[in-house]
Amino acid sequence: MTVGKRTAIAVLVGVLLLSWAACHRASTPTNGTLEGTSWTLIAYRKTRPIAGTTITAMFQDGQVSGSAGCNSYRGPYTVSGSGISVGALASTKIACLDPEGAMAQETLFLELLQKAQTFRLSDGQLQVFFSEHEALTFELNQ
Repeated sequence: MTVGKRTAIAVLVGVLLLSWAACHRASTPTNGTLEGTSWTLIAYRKTRPIAGTTITAMFQDGQVSGSAGCNSYRGPYTVSGSGISVGALASTKIACLDPEGAMAQETLFLELLQKAQTFRLSDGQLQVFFSEHEALTFELNQ
């Protein structure tokens, strides 16, 4: 490979990396607001969700909604500074037997979300604290 081709490839890779970084920064909420953001749960009580389940949260128009792993849920939320309160959540009632443990995980997730006290946004992650040291940790959906 000639020096010119290597230089062109290096420049192209650099431009692509800079473009990706700019897009990533632009999609991360920087104003401390949850409004209009969508997230996927990556940990609760330092435990990863059961393989084969996806738990999500979308914050829009004073409502939080998403998938609890099997069933859909929805309910009100309010934010004041770094404080967050989630009201009573309604969900569909489909019994999910596979994967094993999905229903127990779903029940726990919904209980913990309704105990939300504070939140923190950092590096494309959202932590919703339901006690001083325990949180639901989400990753921003792109």
